[in-house]
Amino acid sequence: MSEWLAKNDPHMENLRLYCEGILEDEDLGALYREYEDDIKSVRYDEIMMLVDWMVSCEKYDMENIKGALNRIINIFSSQLDRDVFDLCRNVPRFISILAEENTAITAHMESIKEQLQLFSKAEEGTPEFNRYRLSLKKLIEDLAVIDNHYIKKENILFPYVEKYIPEYRCVNVMWSIHDDVRQGMKLLLSLLSETDVDGIRFNRTVGKLFFDIYGLIFREDYILLPVSALKIPEDVFAEMISQCPEIGYSFIEAPEVEIRKSSESSIPDGMVNLDTGLLSAQELVTMLNTLPVDITYVDAEDKVRYFSSPQERIFPRSKAIIGRSVQNCHPPESVHIVNDVVENLKSGKKDVESFWIQMMGKFILIQYFALRDAAGQYIGTIEVSQDITEARSLSGEKRLLDYN
Repeated sequence: MSEWLAKNDPHMENLRLYCEGILEDEDLGALYREYEDDIKSVRYDEIMMLVDWMVSCEKYDMENIKGALNRIINIFSSQLDRDVFDLCRNVPRFISILAEENTAITAHMESIKEQLQLFSKAEEGTPEFNRYRLSLKKLIEDLAVIDNHYIKKENILFPYVEKYIPEYRCVNVMWSIHDDVRQGMKLLLSLLSETDVDGIRFNRTVGKLFFDIYGLIFREDYILLPVSALKIPEDVFAEMISQCPEIGYSFIEAPEVEIRKSSESSIPDGMVNLDTGLLSAQELVTMLNTLPVDITYVDAEDKVRYFSSPQERIFPRSKAIIGRSVQNCHPPESVHIVNDVVENLKSGKKDVESFWIQMMGKFILIQYFALRDAAGQYIGTIEVSQDITEARSLSGEKRLLDYN
């Protein structure tokens, strides 16, 4: 990235050197004076390219990048055009939804700020203090809906940014800050759950939360969203917006959106359309057989149509049962129970039935799930059996970030 910058654009190379100086903790005043002309003419898309360089050069860890970016964005912010969306002839609806959510999030943060002022003035231990504490806690709990905004970015916008914008790595930084916000909200709720609030930790946590949320809003509205609106093809946004209802929205009413389904004619030969993706038959079989569960599918006519073949099967199965009535796959003494289970699932009285047994030193969970199509019509039942012996012994947490 830095070679490209230097070779093609002295202006961009100067901006890169300025950012590098901040990352290396050089004197901020001296850096600004040296690169002032370039700083004053920086564009939003150039900032995205600079962040991409910071991440891709693999010289700095994420915490260093986030800290340096706070200073860099603060300097660059006054140079950015506040009417940046005017550069787009028609702002895509997906982009405008995210921008509307940012406006609504800002309004909620202002409500929190007002409550914070009342809380900070109240004398600790008084009824007034506890009243403001609980009101503030409720506002932070309500803030949890901000996650719908972040999830739409992470699971809808970011994949398309990566696909259509070569300098996409700013999304890595944003995702990290999303997690900072989530952790900050969790910690604030914990602190506000105590009648004796730790003031020092509270002030530090709430300050960082405000800084992170407002910082994300600025970076979206003035950098990420305008660049996305200009560089992602217009027809792709219809596909993006159709994925929003499943996730939900943050502080705005759900807009009317058209749900786009992939055209059958666009499916390559040999691929199976699973609605949320395309797999070859071999990939699908391998995936089902790799899951640590036994799966058996019984259709709407009570005929066995399929069973998976995991490496360690719990109950024996043979291909001879394909097409056989499920009632004939059980001892006569238990057929009436099988009929009751299937009938309850068919009728809609239940959607799942669960049983558990101990067998050969293992704890086995056996579940029956009703399958219904989009219209709610019953199309069969799947039996899913799994060994949960190890799962029952788990405690605490083991997060992905703990992986060594």
